[in-house]
Amino acid sequence: MIYSKFVIFMKKKKYSLITCIFIFVNEFSVNLCRKVRTVIWRKFNGDRRFYLQRHRFAGYQSEIARSVFCLCPLGWAPWSPRLVESVALGCVPVVIADGIRLPFVSAVKWSEISVTVAEKDVGRLAEILERVAATNLSTIQRNLWDPATRRALLFNSQVQVGDATWQVLRALSEKLDRSFRSSRVSRQLDFDT
Repeated sequence: MIYSKFVIFMKKKKYSLITCIFIFVNEFSVNLCRKVRTVIWRKFNGDRRFYLQRHRFAGYQSEIARSVFCLCPLGWAPWSPRLVESVALGCVPVVIADGIRLPFVSAVKWSEISVTVAEKDVGRLAEILERVAATNLSTIQRNLWDPATRRALLFNSQVQVGDATWQVLRALSEKLDRSFRSSRVSRQLDFDT
């Protein structure tokens, strides 16, 4: 069996061995990345189940599509494009970012389509993913292919009900509505005093 890159490759079958993929697009930053990327690199770079790259490469999306798990640690921003890329390409996202606020929680049941690993547990990543693969991987993969979930994360050239643009507009509308209600209450309190 050939082990591919650091995008966990469990080629959509039953596996006794996990294969992961992870691409470090930017250089490591101890402070901004909370050392998670450094720990991943040091602990799993020689592990044949993981394929680690420091930069994107020509077959990047193909490798994600062939993988079972895709590592999505916190990067330079409080979000990661890997999250959406992995879902779009059928790879189970492994979220390693304590306190991250995942997008579109009203439309995407993240707990049913991803695996969350605490930053303090990143050293046990292989053990955690082996356990997921042995217990509920098929359920997670089935949920990952739900058309409504995929639609909620993808942008279209024309806005469609439920797509990512629609989700953004809906979230902004809700935020504005809350802000408007809050300001009305505040004005009412000022008026009453």
